[in-house]
Amino acid sequence: MSVASEGPARWHALEPEPERPGAVALPTVAGLAGVLHGPAPLGDRLAWLLARALEVCGADAAGYVAFEGEVATAWPPSTDLLGAPGEPAARRAQLIPALRDGAVADLGAAGELLALAAVAVVGTAGRRHGALLVGRRDRPVDASALSVAHVLAGHLAAALDHQATLDRLREMDEAQRELVHQLQDAVRPAMPEVPDTELGVYYLAADPQEPTGGDLYDWRLMADGSLYLAVVDVQGKGVSATKDALAVSHALRLLVTDGVPLEAVARRADDILGAQDPDLVATVVLGRYQPATGELRLAGAGHPPALVLRSDGAGELVHPPGVPIGFPGAGSEATVTVHLDRSDTVVLYTDGLVESGKDIVAGLDALVQAGQEVSDYPAEQLARSLVHRAIAGGRRRDDTVALVLRRRSTARTAGARHLAPFVHGFHAHPAAVGLARHLLSDWLHGEALEATVVEDLLLVAGELCANAVAAAPGAEVVLRACVDGDDVVVEVEDPAGDHPGLADHGAEHPDPLAERGRGLYLVAALGDDVEVDGDGGRTVVRCRKRAVVGNR
Repeated sequence: MSVASEGPARWHALEPEPERPGAVALPTVAGLAGVLHGPAPLGDRLAWLLARALEVCGADAAGYVAFEGEVATAWPPSTDLLGAPGEPAARRAQLIPALRDGAVADLGAAGELLALAAVAVVGTAGRRHGALLVGRRDRPVDASALSVAHVLAGHLAAALDHQATLDRLREMDEAQRELVHQLQDAVRPAMPEVPDTELGVYYLAADPQEPTGGDLYDWRLMADGSLYLAVVDVQGKGVSATKDALAVSHALRLLVTDGVPLEAVARRADDILGAQDPDLVATVVLGRYQPATGELRLAGAGHPPALVLRSDGAGELVHPPGVPIGFPGAGSEATVTVHLDRSDTVVLYTDGLVESGKDIVAGLDALVQAGQEVSDYPAEQLARSLVHRAIAGGRRRDDTVALVLRRRSTARTAGARHLAPFVHGFHAHPAAVGLARHLLSDWLHGEALEATVVEDLLLVAGELCANAVAAAPGAEVVLRACVDGDDVVVEVEDPAGDHPGLADHGAEHPDPLAERGRGLYLVAALGDDVEVDGDGGRTVVRCRKRAVVGNR
């Protein structure tokens, strides 16, 4: 159907007419399916379809009007398929309801086009997505072109139906992931504050799209001052496995709180859980840690061995024997005791950490090696780095949890000698400053200084390291500390021969609005003496805090 060669253009919701000899050729079905129903963004696919409409319909302009109000127009760009440029918006807005109802709308001239035709794009259940528009300058839009437009509109309707389904599924998936994250936050306990102890944990899902599973941990500071630890690995995947792991974790905690001996907890939990769910299978490892003495007792039930990292760089695996919950004879066969000295670390984990390869023995060896490589890291970073190093190069088939416990300091006996001076060199990068502070913190705690003194010296070290990194990016920076009589001295050395602002050592009160200059003022305020040595092309900034080392 077409309009007369003169007079206003008219829009029609047209039915296809029989093709006549000499009709224009359609794109192949394979070509339509390969692009219009392919993975490209919807806007790109729509632009491709409009270009095909121009080609196969012999049109001078083509466009698509969505009933939501968005318009995509093909070339020439000067053609306005909604009416002449500058036409009032109210009049232009008449197009969408007219096309939705299948009515004829007289909207006047449309740019330079003589004839315009509209084909409804109707999806499943009669849903009208929009209209496919074609226009010509020099002749009417004939039945052959309209037949092609109807075929294109049918494919576009199917593509839009598919896109709408994908959008709904994506929204449902995002809602489910948000629910899962909320579930994770609800079931994973907050980190307790334990004297002279550093804790860390890291969880890595086997499938990023399923960020939860049967791997769970628990920790709780008990009434007697000890720390209860547990790692649970339930057979299964997804939210249902998380539910089972939570049931196991709650049963274990209840039994420990009720005073059940550590070696009997797994067996009693099997009795309770087996009566409710005979198909549940789980491995567990339990621990009871005494911060005052460094004693850690472990009991297991079919769980992988614990990793112990000593402050001298040694690493070993400690295996508390037992049978998994859900198996005949479930329970712990015996407990093992690990004594932790200052800076010694224990890692409890699930089997995803050692089963990324086919050889579990090799996986355990790789775990020990990875642990030794990162043993100086802060507990949180140690847990994360250990997981990623241990599974590097392997296939991640299972979720992984790594829980880290480190003894930070021990009480010193009277007359005990001081630690050796602290020395740590690092590449001048902002990310390295945090690790340097952590290592210094461990040394300061080992000297049994008051907490406020440790905090002050860590702030001093952080500011001096940050200044060195800014002055000599990419160079080697050295952080040192030592005990000098009753004083503690912290110094930072870098190869920069000139530090702007060091001349007055932070004596001048900084401008509160200035971006720089406050760090050295803070160093001077927290320390008793600040010295700068710039000889030999290197700069050493030294801060002394007096009378902070007591008689021990």
